[in-house]
Amino acid sequence: MAALPAPFRAQRTLARLNVAAVGLALAAATAAIVAPTGHMAMPLFVPTAIVGCFWAWMLRSSSMLSIFGKKRRVGWLVSPILAATNSAAIGALLMFEAKSPLASLAAGAVIGATVGAIFWVPALLLTLAFFGLPIARAQRLAERGLAGEERGEITVGITCLAIAVFAMVRGSVSPLVMMGGGVGALAALSASGLAYARMRRRRAFVGAAEAGKLPGYRVEQTNEGKVLLRVAEQKSYRVADFEEEMFDLDAEGEAVRPAVRRLGD
Repeated sequence: MAALPAPFRAQRTLARLNVAAVGLALAAATAAIVAPTGHMAMPLFVPTAIVGCFWAWMLRSSSMLSIFGKKRRVGWLVSPILAATNSAAIGALLMFEAKSPLASLAAGAVIGATVGAIFWVPALLLTLAFFGLPIARAQRLAERGLAGEERGEITVGITCLAIAVFAMVRGSVSPLVMMGGGVGALAALSASGLAYARMRRRRAFVGAAEAGKLPGYRVEQTNEGKVLLRVAEQKSYRVADFEEEMFDLDAEGEAVRPAVRRLGD
């Protein structure tokens, strides 16, 4: 099978931008809320940014585990573990002492993961509400096809943009929060822009194919609905054109899923 046209290819850059946007927006908001004066911003921001990006990446993983007969994404299942890990890292940094580095780091980590549950459990619930729900909605939309995937990416991007801007306003006295929030906002805005641009390009591509203005492609109505075809003209007049089904389309002409059938040789 020949390479897919550009508007139909997966954009890794888009996914990476939103992963960064989630981690940075989460970290900036955490530091801005807990330390609005900028004091202790670093030990709050850095671990949360790293763990937050990893969490966002994990949520995109297709790895599943069966829990009580139902399959769940691994990313959701490890959320409490990552929240406790983040609290442990914050506790270790806050309690670090140069005189006894190993002992202070270990004590801080233990306290952060255990006693710190007073903080990290509510923080986890808030994170799931403000970031998890938009990400879950994006995953449901992605199951409907490419257009749904892009709408989901836009939803996540706009959510991260709003939270990053909030963090910058609240934590404006902290250079770290301003920088992290600014980069997170830029990543979120870029992700949303890329998703919207790809959606527009694909609509234009399908529209041109349906209107017969795009050589090598056409849209055909089948019993199952509309299908985008790639047509390779044969040089010999004795051989029929080769038609390869590429994507099933919905009523609005949006790509739903890759087609798996072939119409002819």
